[in-house]
Order: sequence, then structure tokens, then C-alpha cells
Amino acid sequence: MGLYDRDYGREYGDETAWDRHQRSQDKKPKSAAIILMIITVVVHFVDMMSTQTVETQIGSQSLGWLYPYFATFHDTALKPWTWYQFLTYGFLHDQNEIGHVLFNMVGLFFFGRAVEQKLGFDEFIRFYLLSMLAGGIAGCAGFWLMGIDQGSVVGASGAVLATTILFACYNPNAEILLMFVFPVKAWIVATFFVISNVSGALGIFGSMGGSTSFTVHLAGIAFGLLYYYQQWNFAWLDFSKLSTMKQRMSQRSRRMKLKIHDPDRKIENEASEADRILAKIHESGEESLTSSERKTLERYSRRQRERRQS
Repeated sequence: MGLYDRDYGREYGDETAWDRHQRSQDKKPKSAAIILMIITVVVHFVDMMSTQTVETQIGSQSLGWLYPYFATFHDTALKPWTWYQFLTYGFLHDQNEIGHVLFNMVGLFFFGRAVEQKLGFDEFIRFYLLSMLAGGIAGCAGFWLMGIDQGSVVGASGAVLATTILFACYNPNAEILLMFVFPVKAWIVATFFVISNVSGALGIFGSMGGSTSFTVHLAGIAFGLLYYYQQWNFAWLDFSKLSTMKQRMSQRSRRMKLKIHDPDRKIENEASEADRILAKIHESGEESLTSSERKTLERYSRRQRERRQS
């Protein structure tokens, strides 16, 4: 039975629940990967326009005015008011190396869009941001373990590596044009990333990598592997609910003060909930539904059949 054939996808009022879902989808931007790329590039150029040369422990560095606010530092974990930096660092890149932002955005463009087709718009954003969060926390923890008291982390490399690894897990035999010339299997590229970053973190090849944060890279790789093998799904993390939180709290408060039996309102709420669940099926597949959501669809389907029969 197809999704369109289900009872809860059929007529309700003047249009089906699926029609309402499709109309809402038409308003949604088409590519989360492209949106993330645009935000990252805009942040990079805004920061670049305000760069100035400063002396640091590793020599002269070009730093923009966003750096103190966006980067993750060795003591970020100790300052709760700066915890947002565990995310913002991923949108800021090294102004001393144009290749830093360039290579990350190329990876996000090619691998991000492919992974997004598998996960869906919302789930890919959740995956990307949470892998970035994991990398930021790991980078800060790495400074503690190594006794570094002046370290900082910038760049989307951890999140992009998580995306690349997940792409290779889904498409191990896909061919990637290395240097845009040499065809290489995706699993080979993923294996190379794992080995090179583990080697860099252990210092097997001396100081290879310079200022590269292998801790962040390894956190991204681990996140991508765990997401695939543990079959994670972050559909429960619905950012859209934040915008309606105040309204929902107000409605709940009113219901606590006065409970009125309203059958029409109950039917309307069920239809709205069916729309939300259909959207979840469209984004993450039917297997992502909880038992409660499945019961809701069954109840709504049964009510619709009873209405038609009467």
C-alpha cells in the first residue's frame, strides 16, 4: 500500500493531509548543504574584511573581529555563557589559509548534498550541527588533556569529515575523483582520512599537519561512524517547535485553568498531528515513527473511515 492510498492521506475537508504537507514542503528551501555553505562563506568574508595582523605564540597571524566571539577556546567549557562557541567555531575559518574554507566547502558541496538526499533536509542539518558540536567539545577537551592553555579551534573540518564518512558508509563503492582527476573508491578515501588523522593525533609523522586539530577531525569521524552503525536519528530534535513554544505554553496554561469537551477541536488537533507525522515520514521514513505516532495515525484513519461510512 502506497502512502497516497492510506486512509489518513485521503480527503479531509477540501484537501488531503498529504496535500497540506506537500504545500508546506514547497515553501522549504531545496538544499540544506547549500544554505550551510552560504552561511559559512558569508561569515568568512565578513571576518576577512576586518582582519588585522597580531602576534601570537605561533607567530604573526591574521585574525578578524569575529575570532574572539566565534572560535572555541581552551577554556570555553569553563564559561557557560560562551558555550555557543561549540557551534559557531565551525562557521569561522583560518584567514591565513584560503584552502581551509575552500576544501571544507568543496567537501560539503559534493558529499553534503548526497548525504542530504539520504537523510532529508531537516535531519541533515541536525546531523551536521550535532557533529560540529561534538567536534567543538572534543577540541576543548583535547586542550585539557594536552595541557594547552592558549589553544583555539575554528573550521568546519570535523562536521565535513563526519559527512564524508557517512557518505562512504552509505556508498562505499562510489567513485570519487581525487584531485578532480583520479577515480578512487569512497571507502578508500574514508580509510585514508581515518588513518591519517589517527597518525597525526599520535604524532607518528612528527609535526605533520601543523595547526591541524586532529582531535576535532577524529570526533567528526567517530560521530559519522556512530550515526551509521548505531542507526541514529535525531528527528526528536525538532527546531521548529522552538518558534511555537510560547504559544504552546500559553495554550497549555489555559487548558489547565479550564477544561472543556470540544469534539470539533479534538478532530482538528488529530488532523494537525497527522500532518506532522506525515511530514516526519516524508523526511525520515516510516521506520522513524514511534509507537505512539503509529497509534495516532491508526486512530485518525479509523475515524475517517467511520465518517465516510456514516
